[in-house]
Amino acid sequence: MWRHSPRSVSPFRRASSCSSCFRRRPRPARRSHRHRPPRWRGGSCSSSPRADGPDPVVGDAVAGYADGSARDHGGAEVTDRSTRWMDRSFSRRQLLRGVGRGGMGAAAAAFLAACAGKQTPVAAPNTLPPLAHQLTVAQWPLYIDRAKGGHRPTLEAFQSKYDIDVTYREIINDNQDFFAKLVPLFQANQPTGWDLITLSDWVVTRMNRGGWVEELHHDRLPNVEANLLPAFKDPIYDPGNAHSVPWQGGITGIAYNPKLTGFELKRFADLWDHRLAGHVGMLTEMVDTMTLTLLMLGVDPQKATIDDAARAQQKLIEQRDAGVVRKYYGQDYTDAMVAGDTWATMAWSGDVFYYKYLGGAPDLEFVVPEEGGVIWVTPMEIPRLAEHPTDAHLFLDWFYQPEIAMQVTDWVLYMTPVKGVQELMAQKARDSKGGTRRYYETLSRSPLLFPPDDPSEANLYEYKALSEEEFQQYFDLFNQVTEA
Repeated sequence: MWRHSPRSVSPFRRASSCSSCFRRRPRPARRSHRHRPPRWRGGSCSSSPRADGPDPVVGDAVAGYADGSARDHGGAEVTDRSTRWMDRSFSRRQLLRGVGRGGMGAAAAAFLAACAGKQTPVAAPNTLPPLAHQLTVAQWPLYIDRAKGGHRPTLEAFQSKYDIDVTYREIINDNQDFFAKLVPLFQANQPTGWDLITLSDWVVTRMNRGGWVEELHHDRLPNVEANLLPAFKDPIYDPGNAHSVPWQGGITGIAYNPKLTGFELKRFADLWDHRLAGHVGMLTEMVDTMTLTLLMLGVDPQKATIDDAARAQQKLIEQRDAGVVRKYYGQDYTDAMVAGDTWATMAWSGDVFYYKYLGGAPDLEFVVPEEGGVIWVTPMEIPRLAEHPTDAHLFLDWFYQPEIAMQVTDWVLYMTPVKGVQELMAQKARDSKGGTRRYYETLSRSPLLFPPDDPSEANLYEYKALSEEEFQQYFDLFNQVTEA
């Protein structure tokens, strides 16, 4: 079950008055977990400097981070942390859910055209090459821990430990745009120039179908195997975690300011309430908005038909034409939310957590709607023909050490897929005082950071793995809502 904090520090309001963190509703039976396919069991890379036993670099890195964190909190109020280390003038979730930004643009058209192509999957090699001591990583902005001077402590510790020269570029600002740039290289059977990319869960489905991501060697991922939380195992978008490793996760639900709404929001249907006319924010993110609307109509997203999607579209048009919606927002929904232009809005959990506790908007509340919320993942993938796959595996496994993962989670404030981070946060709270103690108590108890073993216990659903035809149809239906 989800561990949750007392009401005084709860990161969101419960959508019901029951004693559990979320109201548990009757749900359709979830699919059974698929068995993982047999994997190659080769020896370890002879050039790898990994050693058995505790890693002293991990301890040193965490100790340095903890010391700095304690000085920064130093008994001050929790909100003082918003000025720590660097100016975060935009959210760590900067455009992380990049579908349908303002209609069918060139990137969207290229993305859909790419998805429509039929490709023959390429089998993964039976063995991995020796460690190359080089690695190129394409990542979203502000999705790893940072320190003064622009340093990335966990990344730099990785480079020092394994003597790997990492080119780490925060170059992904939109899923469809970045993916569309890779497609010609995939189609020409050429390397992309990247050893690791971080495209969202629903994009992984499309890359898998094209044969454009390498199958992972899980025997080279002992920390992942040991510490991947149950909520992130065997996902619909990548059965058996065969081609991707979760980096961070989160929840799509509702944020609202009760001082502005005048009433408590419990359901997604409350965003249709006439009392909120002109002050509701909806997201341009097709997969989030359509999924939550389907749930509002009582439809399990995994079983939704195109007729169901059409009904969801009509419900959204009804809301739009009634004058309830102020605007369909991209990542800029946070600006309207914090400024009070929107009183209630679709929202991503990490953004609300940040602005409520660190960003100067303490009145915000986050709700998983009674009809259901969406749990999503941003995984990391090794693109086909990557030049340094062994170094990539080592990178993925490094960040599944709880001490390392805690540093990342503490900074990005999204849901961790790594077991042991919650316990480290709780210990950090016990070892701290004043504002630092209160801050880590909040983090360690937050269901926005630590998911249940089975997300259905918290009324959370995954996106449907849409076929290419379904994706096009959903996209066309949703564009008719947002373009009007």
